Amino acid sequence: MSNDVSLLREAMERTVDDLPPLPDLVPAAALSGRRRRARARLTVAASALGVAGLAALGAVVLPGGGTEAGVAATGTVPPAPYRTPVHVEATPGETEEGSLNGLSGAERKRFEEFQQWTAHVLDGALPDAVGTIRPLDSSVVSYQGEKDGDVFRVTFTVRPDDGVAAGPCTSIPEKGMTCGTAELEAGTETTIRVGASGSMETNATSMAFTYGGSDVRLEISPDERTGRSAPVTAQQLLEGVRESGLLDVVRYADEHPLLEKQVSVRGG
Repeated sequence: MSNDVSLLREAMERTVDDLPPLPDLVPAAALSGRRRRARARLTVAASALGVAGLAALGAVVLPGGGTEAGVAATGTVPPAPYRTPVHVEATPGETEEGSLNGLSGAERKRFEEFQQWTAHVLDGALPDAVGTIRPLDSSVVSYQGEKDGDVFRVTFTVRPDDGVAAGPCTSIPEKGMTCGTAELEAGTETTIRVGASGSMETNATSMAFTYGGSDVRLEISPDERTGRSAPVTAQQLLEGVRESGLLDVVRYADEHPLLEKQVSVRGG
């Protein structure tokens, strides 16, 4: 698996090649600077999105801030600053998808470096209101953002395609579900859903699409403890993923899988 680690490093380095080096700043200042640059570059107009129903989607969730673009621009691998993983106690008897437990040394290192890369890129894909993204120490698919006392769980999966067609993109107002589609890049169509999660008063925002031979899903869950919906609109999620370099992360995970093929039937 040492070859996979080298390939991951090369992919991460390619992602930052087009970004200028940062001065020697403290992590918080560096993060703020990257976000300011990204907001200046984020010029995709709403009229050019080609989205079906995203205006209605945006009205369902709380608005967030801007986005930052890409991973850290220091040229280091994993990207700096290092993000200390969040420790969450596992539920007894439950096996978490993408668990880091039981991995060999080289494979665990690959998973952990992938998490660091992904956490930085997710910062570019998600609004400031979600908070700084950190990986969870238990699973390669689990991350969280925390800001002003709110904690938002972020789930990011890239798994081999199970061959089961996804359900139709259907809005169900009575269940608090709104769905829209858009072209993420040439030849790649994504579905974006905003819907009730945990309760009818709190919403999650999610994106799902097929890339190469993989099914990809990104979901931002509400903070059920504080009753705060995921602070990202469908349009913000679409623009953020387009601009952040997250598809580079997806491409790596598609070519060098970290998850096994889904065996259950996908719902709509």
